[in-house]
Amino acid sequence: MNELENKINRWYPCKDEDGRVGNMVWLAKHWYRWITYGCPQCYVENCGCSPNNSNIHEPKGFAEIAKYAYDNYGDMYKK
Repeated sequence: MNELENKINRWYPCKDEDGRVGNMVWLAKHWYRWITYGCPQCYVENCGCSPNNSNIHEPKGFAEIAKYAYDNYGDMYKK
């Protein structure tokens, strides 16, 4: 397991493998929304979310782990 997966497991602990994979898919979903719509919470462009809600970099390091999860567990979001 690499450093980013360890960080994810510290931030979002789970009891079993299904929970861990579920966390990765959840993170991948946020990265997909960010790269597709510009907001990690919405499925519409120019959603009007406040800057605090639409910032993929909050908390610090979230963008990094979300991108990792998308690259490794986000096949359902890739076209």
